[in-house]
Amino acid sequence: MNLLFFRTLAASAISTFLTVMQARLTRKINKTVLIILTSTVASFNLMAQAPSHNEIIASGDNKSFKIIVTTSLTNKQQIQLSYPAPARVDQILSDSIANINQLALAQEQIQPTSSNNIFWTGAALFERFPHPRKQHVISQLTQLASLWKNEGKGEQSQAALKLAAHIDNLNIGERIFTPLDYDHVRIESTINPLVDHNLTLVLPPRPRTLLVAGAVSHPKEVSWQERRNANNYLKQVVILSNADNSDVWVIQPDGHVEQHPIAYWNNKHFDIAPGATIYLGFSSLPDDFNTINEEIVNLLRNRAS
Repeated sequence: MNLLFFRTLAASAISTFLTVMQARLTRKINKTVLIILTSTVASFNLMAQAPSHNEIIASGDNKSFKIIVTTSLTNKQQIQLSYPAPARVDQILSDSIANINQLALAQEQIQPTSSNNIFWTGAALFERFPHPRKQHVISQLTQLASLWKNEGKGEQSQAALKLAAHIDNLNIGERIFTPLDYDHVRIESTINPLVDHNLTLVLPPRPRTLLVAGAVSHPKEVSWQERRNANNYLKQVVILSNADNSDVWVIQPDGHVEQHPIAYWNNKHFDIAPGATIYLGFSSLPDDFNTINEEIVNLLRNRAS
């Protein structure tokens, strides 16, 4: 009886020891980063945590995938995170934070690359580039410009062409609209889904400008200032005669779209975050183009830093 007891106890101790060692080894592997530096890409191979829930962003295949991490789509340097199995958003963010200091900033970004400088409001996941509706919107604007030119509306025609050219130069992808603030994601399971396929993650530093576009002479990046509203920024551009004079669309950096009143009789203060887009709509549009403002706004909320 005593011999059987001690054999059982020994077996249990050995099993516990092996379990602990396996867990330590797993944690060690999870922290291992293999760095392969090329002229433009730093590649990191990371082990994914075992999934504990069923929510998955998109495909559903249990296969390896990669996440491209960058501070800006104009930044030639990127981090590539490789996962052998589905991984949760919080792990992808954690791995990105741990390695983002490997990146240099793009030329227009002035803060040093550090996890402390990530502007989480503007962080974004993208399925692919470019957005599938991008060329359609550009084509619509070009046709509208041609129509206005034929009607003798030269100012409006040139503005539409300049807006089309500006949109063409923007990095606009198919964005996944999900919260990415790391402190929130890691404690709130409802915003921490599994990822199982290739994505691009943009973790920008805090911007110092915002974009004003739409029914203005030309799109313009203007300096962001605290507690300034839409009317304050519109004073820095030339507004067209066919501009909407009641409201503007404000696309916040997280992709959330708001309408801010600008008329003297309904003017109220609403905060606008750095990196936002203020879109002033065209009014009196031809019937064939009566939804172009909404199409442009829906496209611009997919803009990448």
